[in-house]
Amino acid sequence: MKLFLKGCLLLFIVSMAGCATKTPTLETGPDAQVTKDGLVKIDNSVLDLSFAKPNVDWGKYTKLYFKAATVTNDHPADYKPPRIDRRADGLNATYDLPEKALNKMSTEFAVIVASVFNEDQPFKLVDKAGPDTLVIEVAVTDIRLSAPIESSRRSFSSMGKTYTQNSGSMMLLAVVKDGQSGEVLAKAADRGEGFDQWQQNTQVFNWGDVKTVYRRWVNDFKNALMMAGAE
Repeated sequence: MKLFLKGCLLLFIVSMAGCATKTPTLETGPDAQVTKDGLVKIDNSVLDLSFAKPNVDWGKYTKLYFKAATVTNDHPADYKPPRIDRRADGLNATYDLPEKALNKMSTEFAVIVASVFNEDQPFKLVDKAGPDTLVIEVAVTDIRLSAPIESSRRSFSSMGKTYTQNSGSMMLLAVVKDGQSGEVLAKAADRGEGFDQWQQNTQVFNWGDVKTVYRRWVNDFKNALMMAGAE
C-alpha cells in the first residue's frame, strides 16, 4: 500500500478478467474510498488494489502509449530480506538482481505488450502522448526471489541443484493518464507470482515465470479496456 501511494507505477484500470466472479464496480456512498486525486476504489477487481476516476469515457481512447517499464530492487521499509546461509549458499549469494537483469525485465515487458496489442486488436500502440491516447506508466518493484540468483549460488559453480516451490513474486504498479491533459485516470497495484509447483530453480524457469505473469497482466488490461469502452 505504501509503495502504491508513493506512485511507483503500473497498468490496469477497471480490471475484468475471466477469473473474476463478480463485476468490478466503483465504490459508492459515504464509505467509498477516494484518493486525494479523486480516484475511487474498485470493488471486485482481479487486482490487489485498484482505483479509477468516475465518469470517464474510456471508449474514446484508441491509442496506447506504454512508457518504458521501470524495474528496481526496491522494497518497502518493513521488508526483511531472506537470510543467506553463507556456508550453504556461498559467499557471493544474493537476492538482488543485477542491472542487466533489471533492464532485460523492462525490455521484456515491452515485448509482451507488443505481442498482446497486435494488429488484430482495436488499439494502436504509439510512441508519444496525444489526443485519444492513454499513457500507461509501469513499474515492477519489490521483487522477492525464492532462492538466491542462480549464478551467485555455490551450487551453480559446483553443478549442484536448488529446488523451490515457485520462483518468487513481484509487485507491479501503474498509473494510467489521459495523453492530452496528463490527468490521472486510474492507479493500481498487484503482486504476481509464477506457477506454484516444486521445480528446479534456474534462470530459465524464472524467466518463463516472469513472461507468464507479464502476459496475464497485459491481457487483463486489454480485456478491461475493451469492456470499459463498450459500456
